[in-house]
Amino acid sequence: MPSELQHELRELWKKHRPKTSDEILDAYFNEVYNPAELSIMRNASGEMTACCQMLLRKMTLCNRNISIGIIAATAICPSLKAAERTQAARNALTLLHQRMAQKGALISIAFPKDSEERKTLEACGYAMASHIIEADPNTPETDTAMPDVSIQEETEWGNDLWNFYNRNGGRHDFEIKMSEGDFFALIAQNDAAGGSLIVARRKKNIVGLALMRREGKPLKNGKASTKNFRVRIPFILALQEDGFFDLIRHAKIAYPDCKQTLVSTACPPKAFEGSRPYAMVRAIQAEKFMTEMARQMPGLQLETAIANDDDLPENNGGYRIIKGRCHRHTQTPESTTTPGGVPALFMVGRPAVIPPVFVWE
Repeated sequence: MPSELQHELRELWKKHRPKTSDEILDAYFNEVYNPAELSIMRNASGEMTACCQMLLRKMTLCNRNISIGIIAATAICPSLKAAERTQAARNALTLLHQRMAQKGALISIAFPKDSEERKTLEACGYAMASHIIEADPNTPETDTAMPDVSIQEETEWGNDLWNFYNRNGGRHDFEIKMSEGDFFALIAQNDAAGGSLIVARRKKNIVGLALMRREGKPLKNGKASTKNFRVRIPFILALQEDGFFDLIRHAKIAYPDCKQTLVSTACPPKAFEGSRPYAMVRAIQAEKFMTEMARQMPGLQLETAIANDDDLPENNGGYRIIKGRCHRHTQTPESTTTPGGVPALFMVGRPAVIPPVFVWE
């Protein structure tokens, strides 16, 4: 039976995001929810005013894995005044930043749903790291189908799906590796939105999979069209390029009334027309993060300083990266940045591959 805490969380999240369905909430509670990782703020009457959850995950960084923290399931009571909402969110985030540091995370990543959340995160030291765009891939017209491969929609989500992702996912530079719960929550989230899972197999072996769903094309007023449709692929993983295009072709065939097929992908901020803000980042253990970057990029030279980190004041101060090492120094250089400025500097050029499970669309 759901606990009283879960009931409270559901009510707050539905107020914060009224379009969030019970199915999506069920996927979160069944696969991702961990009360020990929650940060909850209450008012003097004991009512919940803000909450968010910390997810500790791994990110591939130049062929090495670093520990990161993800801010997920954020909700703030909409009946609060603007200043009160900001303060409640900041208090909840401060607690999670300190927990992340204790758990060994080097950076934190968050996914604001609107400009208000982006401003709140900026006040907590975050900087924009990537945008997201739905791009229509240039699928080759020539027949490049993989031999002896069949693609079918699957409604049974077995462990073989997770084993395929666990072996082959999370390998790109700056890619977040999903946990098993994240992976199945992603599939369930797509299913709750009316989508489906297609799997490419050679005999019994999985060689690719993708999530797809049919949706109305956005109108100028922001609403979805009821006449013109497109196929969106929020997640795709294939062992070979031919398999990637095979999955896209199958999605087009599955929805013949859709004239456009889009694949969600991260991109540098403001680099492409039609992209929108996606991920923000801030340092949790700045010196360890820069030490890792210096080790992985021995030719890198950088001199900067972090200021105004009220949550983790140990990050404040000057840093010099040279000859594969990071040095702390007392002299403040001309270039001073926020806690998010340093990790954003690296991630903006190569946006992180971030599965969409962390954002309720």
